[in-house]
Amino acid sequence: MLTSDVQIRDLSEHPRLKIVVDLLRDASSARHPSDVFKVFGPRMWQIRPIEFFISVSTRGLPAGSYKITRFYNVSDFQQHKAAGREGLPPSVNPDPWSTFSTLPTHAGGFVGECIRGDTPKILTGLKIDDDPVFGTLLAPYRSAIACPLFDSGEVKNWSIQLRRDPDAFDEQRFEDAFMLGNLIGSITRNLVAIREVERLNRMLTAQFEEVARVQQSLLPEQLPEVPGLSVATSYLTSDQAGGDYYDFLPMPGGKLGILVADVSGHGAGAATIMAMLRAILHCYSGGDGSAAGVLRYANHRLVASRLEGNFVTAFFGVYDPETGRLNYASAGHNPPRFLDAATHSIRGIEDGAGLPLGITEDLGIWSEDLQLAPGDSIVLYTDGITEAFGKQAGPGDPDMFGVERLDAAILGSRGCPDTIVESIHKALFEHTGARTRADDQTLVALQYMGKEECRQRSSG
Repeated sequence: MLTSDVQIRDLSEHPRLKIVVDLLRDASSARHPSDVFKVFGPRMWQIRPIEFFISVSTRGLPAGSYKITRFYNVSDFQQHKAAGREGLPPSVNPDPWSTFSTLPTHAGGFVGECIRGDTPKILTGLKIDDDPVFGTLLAPYRSAIACPLFDSGEVKNWSIQLRRDPDAFDEQRFEDAFMLGNLIGSITRNLVAIREVERLNRMLTAQFEEVARVQQSLLPEQLPEVPGLSVATSYLTSDQAGGDYYDFLPMPGGKLGILVADVSGHGAGAATIMAMLRAILHCYSGGDGSAAGVLRYANHRLVASRLEGNFVTAFFGVYDPETGRLNYASAGHNPPRFLDAATHSIRGIEDGAGLPLGITEDLGIWSEDLQLAPGDSIVLYTDGITEAFGKQAGPGDPDMFGVERLDAAILGSRGCPDTIVESIHKALFEHTGARTRADDQTLVALQYMGKEECRQRSSG
């Protein structure tokens, strides 16, 4: 609490200070460089009267050279306002930054003297009857100040102010103008930088969207029709282009290759490696046709490409419709979930696992066989599923979706691929509370219908 002898002066109605407060408040809301000048231009002359103004830039120019970015008679503002018009007078360039490269470059003349030596100056007793840049426009003015404006410790812009009075400026007025000019310059530079960041972000977003469209086009256009096998898939992208990939490849003897893979990292690099993997697999021919043989082939080509720290996890299965057997191998990928129809129990398919692709030639991978029974289901997925953060996640408590919730969603379905995918999506949304994703989420659900259906479809 303040004691009773404290005196408080309310300055909210002080004429000069009120202009300053309103000016700074409006300047803090500026979102475009030209908005800064629209705020300062009409009002700062009320605080510090001048009659003619010139802004100059030496950015990126040889010593002694300059560009006039803006100049005007202050009376233009007064007449514009008196006519009840908003904004800037037509004679004032609102956005010299967007046309900076087209502005003419000058040297010498009155401005050349003002900027010589990068030092602040007060000029009195002026007689500017025939300037090489301004002609006779500056002839009425007898005094001026030249304020250097700093950018990263260097003078790259100038504020030059003129008056008819030959002794209009002193050190105190110069100090005010110097501080205000650099304040305006700092605000303007920040907004120019923000605009550039926004422009680059728009470009990056457009590029990422294009990468994502290309990436989507590399996925299978339609699901395979294979006797005895029901298939459903889901591919949900994150905010960035990622490296998730699934595919179905024809294999020798009428068999079907089934792949789910995930490239480490995000962005265009991961998407490019994903495209490389697709091209490699679609060029595969010969070999022993085993799941491990296919992954060894892909690994050899990726290692030769020198992925520079990137790698690919992958699960590849070869389904034989004649026998209902799945030959499979895993290169560091999340173990698929196997739903046993007879016992309605679920477990991971963890055999045949080796290192991820693209790290070393010595993959250490082998194939295993899984004999499917009618009604058995397999769910292949990427870690964007199990590592999805919950809505209650916090520092030190990530609360990921995890394998247990995944298994519960699979068991809670009716076992057919479409309902498995739907059940997992529902559980994910309940867990995250969001429809956006930090990572791609890919699902491939399979259900074996039995040899009898195989024979019926083959004969049909």
